[in-house]
This record gives sequence, C-alpha cells and structure tokens, in this order.
Amino acid sequence: MEKYTYLILNILTLVGPLALSFEKNVHFYRKWKFYFPSLIITAVFFLVWDHYKTVLGVWSFNPKYLIGISFWNLPLEEYLFFFTVPYACAFIYEAVSFHIRKRVFSSNLNLHFWILSAICMLASFLVVGKLYTWSVLFLVSIALPLLTLVLKDKKLESFLLAYLIALLPMIVVNGILTALPVVQYNDAENLGIRTVTIPIEDYLYNMILLAMNIGLYQWFTSFSLNTDQQPTLAESF
Repeated sequence: MEKYTYLILNILTLVGPLALSFEKNVHFYRKWKFYFPSLIITAVFFLVWDHYKTVLGVWSFNPKYLIGISFWNLPLEEYLFFFTVPYACAFIYEAVSFHIRKRVFSSNLNLHFWILSAICMLASFLVVGKLYTWSVLFLVSIALPLLTLVLKDKKLESFLLAYLIALLPMIVVNGILTALPVVQYNDAENLGIRTVTIPIEDYLYNMILLAMNIGLYQWFTSFSLNTDQQPTLAESF
C-alpha cells in the first residue's frame, strides 16, 4: 500500500476542488476552456524545471512510495502533481474571487509586489551556489512583476488571498511528501531551513506555480473576452 502514497495524495488533492467546480455560484467548470491552456503550459514549464533539478541532484524521489512508472527521470505521480495542485489552487482563486468582495489588503498591492520582487532579485545574488534557493528567488522576482501586468486591483488581491489560503493544504500535502519522505532534498542546494519538514524554498516555489497558473488563466480569459467584443466586419458598417 505504501507504493500508492504519492498517487493517493494527488487524488485527494483534486477530488474536492473538482467536485466543487460544479457548485452553482462559482461554476468553475464553465471557465475550463480558458483555464486548461494555462494549466498545460504551467505543467510543461514545471515538469521541465523538475526534470533538470532531478538530473542535477537538487531533489530525488523515494521509490518506496511510488507505483514505479516513470518518464524522463520523473515518476508518473510527479506529472499528476502539476495538474492536480495547480487546478486546486485555481479553484481556490475562483472561490475567493466570488465570495470575498470586500478589500482585505492595501490598495497598493502592485507596489508591494514590485518591492518583494526587487528584494528577491537582490537576495538571489547572495545564494548563487545553492541552486534551489537561487532559482526560486530569481523566478519569483520575474513572476511577480509580470503578474501585476495581468491582474489588476481586486484580482491581484484575490491572488494573494488564494495563495495564503492554499498554504494550508500545501503544508499538509507537502508536509507528508517531505516527512516520509516521498521527495528527498539535497540540502547542499538549499538553505537547510525548514518549517518542520518543508524547505522554506517550497513556499516561493508554490508562489511561482500559482502566479504562472493564475496569470496565464486570467490572460487567456481577458484575451478571449476582448476578442469577443471586437466588432465583426458587417457590424463595422
């Protein structure tokens, strides 16, 4: 039964958000045509990243908790992870956008994101020798400014709320993955600082994943809406 551990975690991550996607208020399923392209692009990006980090020895996977099917140096469960987790996070974002209408944070979130980006960029130069730490700091410094170009005002606040809410299931799932461990980290490539068993770099990793996932989703949505609102040739006369 141990060999199904990672697979079961993937299933449990997806089952709730997928079922609630048909809830009458959020009805996330109606937006799948905008969301699935972003999900695929995000998954491909992170799978390539994961592959090279695995090859370089930044982390590895414990075969004891895997069903034994792998492609391109990654277990099947890791492929599923980059579909189940982003989907769950996107659903949280949609639920937050619908149910939380009042402002929770400062209206200057854009500025705060840019400041955080600058701090991460500067910090990345201090940890060049630690591949995992450097990569998440550097990519966050790029992802956040790009996100502010796509998400405006309330949507940016919904993103931040979704990220904070998603930390709870992330701590549970990632806590199991790192405690058993299913995923084994090479501490020579990170700071060696953990919240219980989770490397602190994983929190930035999760932010990059969510930023790319939601940013692309909103871009595809707005692009489609703008296209639909363009007048046809007949309507122009």
